[in-house]
Amino acid sequence: MQLSIKQTHDLNLVMTAQLRQAIELLQYSTLELEQYIREQELENPLIELSEPIFQERTHFSKGVSRHTSILEHVTKYEKNIRDDLFEEIKLTLHKDKDIKLLKHIIYHLDDNGYYEQTMTPTYQDHEIEKGIHLLQNIGPLGVGARNLKECLLLQTMYHENSPAHAETVISFYLDELANQKWKQIAVELDISLCELQEIYQFIQTLQPKLSSLFYQEAIHHHTPDIIVEIIDGVITFSLNDYYLPKINIHADYAPYITANSSEKSYFKKYLSDYQWLVNSIEQRRNTIIKIIKALIEKQKAFFTHGFDAIEPLTLREIAEQIEVHESTVSRVTTNKYVQTAFGIFELRDLFTSKLQTTNGNSVSQIKVKSLLSNYIKTENKNKPFSDQKIAEHFNTTLGIEISRRTIAKYREEMNIPSSARRKMIQFN
Repeated sequence: MQLSIKQTHDLNLVMTAQLRQAIELLQYSTLELEQYIREQELENPLIELSEPIFQERTHFSKGVSRHTSILEHVTKYEKNIRDDLFEEIKLTLHKDKDIKLLKHIIYHLDDNGYYEQTMTPTYQDHEIEKGIHLLQNIGPLGVGARNLKECLLLQTMYHENSPAHAETVISFYLDELANQKWKQIAVELDISLCELQEIYQFIQTLQPKLSSLFYQEAIHHHTPDIIVEIIDGVITFSLNDYYLPKINIHADYAPYITANSSEKSYFKKYLSDYQWLVNSIEQRRNTIIKIIKALIEKQKAFFTHGFDAIEPLTLREIAEQIEVHESTVSRVTTNKYVQTAFGIFELRDLFTSKLQTTNGNSVSQIKVKSLLSNYIKTENKNKPFSDQKIAEHFNTTLGIEISRRTIAKYREEMNIPSSARRKMIQFN
């Protein structure tokens, strides 16, 4: 064996701390970016932030920009529904003990309106149950329930026109009802199928979750990063970053970073960090603008007509159009929200897989789901469409190539029951 020394040249990409942070900046929402900027002010003595005085935004459209007032887009925070309930409780109840009990319950409601028991119980079960029933006279029916069955029972108990035996069916026959064991339930309760159908239809009107009432809290975390509007028939957009503070060199330290200053070496790293921060934020902003312009071009129908008109689109298509890596588009579209005429959506929602059609074109997954939902609405509830029949309809009538398994997958994603569970009671 001979020992030898050889010289080789290797080219490696080193992930520096600043490069890693620059990549993370792409993923930050505007609110997160603001927090990060304020943290940098505390760490870097050279950084001085100035708050925006004249709030304005810039509309971008086909390379032309114009400024308009941003005041109308200041985020409006809706009042927390828990606070509304508590205010109503204080006006309705008079006993401090009851007010305190209901305050405990409403501030331990999850986003579905269910009561979440604390790790260390503050109240006994019978006290919680008393409070839940008190709450039904103030809040929406079913609020404060501890599970699905209790939620349905509360709505039934306090409903003025709930049919006879409805509480019994909910208490003991929910599984049989879900599996459409009509005759078994009717026989055991000694009621007719007509009465059972009335109960079934009544239960379908109940709300298993009250998430729609608590959704307003989620809005606070979905402040749009981009605002898209149609002005004079032209789709324009603006970055909702008017409230970001401006980053400046601190006036007191500016003399120390000049060429003739003896303290310049001390501030060298801080100056480098300052310049990196300013450049990274500007690069992030320019990248977002490029991606939004490309998205508006590709998804014009979505911005003018809504989700039913969304086109199939992948991250790679946008990346190739603006000549960046696909991972860059992925990072920029993560944790970002866009405000449109049809609501606020996550940027990722504008990317959807596609299915082929018999004429060689493609259709978006979201469009297929919309067609699926609408087709099921037309079925005879006594003889609902099977997944196979729906797939055949899409293939032969609509010309969309789709399998039975994919139909079942989309149906489950939209919480649409199987054909067996959609079937109404049959009268013999």
